[in-house]
Amino acid sequence: MRGGARARTTLSDVARLAGVSPITVSRALREPHKVSDKLRETILNVVEEIGYVPNFAARALASRHSGVVAVLGPILEMSGFFHAAKGIEERFQSSDVSTQFANIGLNAAEEAKQLSLFVAQNPAGIILESVAEFPVNRALIAEIDCPVVQMMDTSLEPLDMGVGIRHRSAAAAAVEHLLSKGYERIAMLGGGKDIRSRRRFEGYRDVLSKAGTYDPALIFDAEDGNPLEQGIIMLHRMRERRPDIDAVFCHDDELALGVYFGAQQLGLRVPEELGICGYNGLAFADMADPPLTSIYVPLYEIGYKAAEMIMHFMSEGVRPEAAVELPFGLIEGRSTRR
Repeated sequence: MRGGARARTTLSDVARLAGVSPITVSRALREPHKVSDKLRETILNVVEEIGYVPNFAARALASRHSGVVAVLGPILEMSGFFHAAKGIEERFQSSDVSTQFANIGLNAAEEAKQLSLFVAQNPAGIILESVAEFPVNRALIAEIDCPVVQMMDTSLEPLDMGVGIRHRSAAAAAVEHLLSKGYERIAMLGGGKDIRSRRRFEGYRDVLSKAGTYDPALIFDAEDGNPLEQGIIMLHRMRERRPDIDAVFCHDDELALGVYFGAQQLGLRVPEELGICGYNGLAFADMADPPLTSIYVPLYEIGYKAAEMIMHFMSEGVRPEAAVELPFGLIEGRSTRR
């Protein structure tokens, strides 16, 4: 061969130079938390020294998967998806698994299309952001020959594996907090037909029905578009229709921030004349003055756990018996502190 051929370094070469077995090297690369820090450092130093690069083609033939995990979700529609994606990436960063992301929006046909494309590539796993229910695709997902993790509302039964929170309970906690602060005419600003939006509405309705103050006229659906702008527009609309509203529970923090800006425009004092509670607990909610109260959803942790479940299945072949439910929390800012 012209210029000579350089022999490709192998996993066995790394093992021999590090003085360990090939299985230990593989574990150090795939599941670094399962080996000691000292041993992992030794192996990584050898990897760097001899320039070892995993042979993905050979691994795909040997293990029947490509080493790629497909992540499907409403990437462009959900601002919070970034935090889940960060958790996924950071878990896989310390392994030799890579990720490919695809935006499916809230479209069943697009979900089916992307699933079919990825399945043809023999993925190591699929992580699916299940914000919508597409019964038409259930059979397709059930037949996929790799681990599938849904980031989901855990009131549902996962098709394979699942991780998330109970949005109905989280929304109920938000409304109970507003009632505890003395607010009486609590509006809900949200919209959307996906499962999480429906569960948040159910939590809102549950608490106010029990309190005897549930009024369907206090439910407002935001339209598509910039959520900050929608929050401003919708608060103006709320006050025109129902000037007696004294608190707003918003389906996400961006809407809540828009409501806060709208309150400033209308000269409403927050929290004295209007209480505002958001949802997701994103960091920018603290930038408002006063800082916004919000339900903290562990988006990063959900993504990280979804990736961890894929890695655990790849190494141990074990699936959890049920969806993994993570805790949510209430971040009490000054936007509800009367």
